[in-house]
Amino acid sequence: MKNKIAIATAFFAASCLSFAEIALTDSLSVEGFADMSYLRTEDDRAVANQTENSHNLDQVEITFLLDSDLLTTQIDLQWEDETGYSVDQAFTAYSPSNGIVITVGRYDSMLGFEASEPTGLFQYSGAYSSDTETFIDNDVTYSDIITPETNNGLKLSYETDTDFLAISLQDGAFFGDGRLGSDTDSDTLADLVAQLTGSVDPEISSYAIETAYAKDLGNGFNALIGAVFETTEVGNGANDFEIESTSINAFITYETGAWLFVGEYNMTTHDISTVDEREIDSFLVMANCSYSDRASITGRVSHVDVDSFLDATKFTLAHNYAFTKNLMLVTEISAIDYEFAGGADGETLEGALELLFTF
Repeated sequence: MKNKIAIATAFFAASCLSFAEIALTDSLSVEGFADMSYLRTEDDRAVANQTENSHNLDQVEITFLLDSDLLTTQIDLQWEDETGYSVDQAFTAYSPSNGIVITVGRYDSMLGFEASEPTGLFQYSGAYSSDTETFIDNDVTYSDIITPETNNGLKLSYETDTDFLAISLQDGAFFGDGRLGSDTDSDTLADLVAQLTGSVDPEISSYAIETAYAKDLGNGFNALIGAVFETTEVGNGANDFEIESTSINAFITYETGAWLFVGEYNMTTHDISTVDEREIDSFLVMANCSYSDRASITGRVSHVDVDSFLDATKFTLAHNYAFTKNLMLVTEISAIDYEFAGGADGETLEGALELLFTF
């Protein structure tokens, strides 16, 4: 599960699921989850009306947790459909004094309300993702470059019961890695750069600074504001160039009784020196009601505006039901209205059934 700011209890109100956290020794424990789904998509876009069905074992993740006085270590090993085995997170956190935490390794971004793992979501799909937001192929969407996800770096944070302040120096945010020691370029990152710029087999090197501040405002309100700044150097033979990326994220949550309300706004810019500036504005408004100890219902409206290319609005209704503390069924239906600058407007209807098992 993506590590969210500890003071915002609303982040985990979505799920009745619990992790067993199986103790292997006094200081070492293990937990994890398996995620299975059935999807149906009906797309009426002008170029080709089509209906697609799929069922998959989407993801299996095992997390090892080591807790030794002032030092904690977390390693997330995962298998994902289509991408195979990988290390999701692997970091060590050291707390030398009250409130100070130094984190080193590979860890999730602090930005964005929605979790990167299915066990932390209120519904099946992400707010800004859909089949209509593709660049060229069906595996890369604009939602991939709205807020960063997981990167290697060094993070310094200060935490109290009501405040969280952190700054992170990373080897990338959106497009690159390598400047801080990693010399393996991600195929996915290279694909993003290639499709944004038209370059072929680009060599990428970047660094990024990410910062965030969160506060418990009292009376059920929590808020976060954060930003990331990335410089990416792209080597493409004689035509080397840079991408300057900036993303600002802010959201506020309000929790009262069984209800949780969320509002989020993202402003993202990717300035490509040889092409142009790509601006992406996005937002979500969400309401969740936990109407019993086992079930909740969520309504969400989200929007993505890619300057001079795409306008997409997504309407989502989801229902969560926990059969046990370790088994949950998520049902979702989403309708996406979109407009492309080229005129290929249309609507997409997406339905999903997801079974989540935690251990």
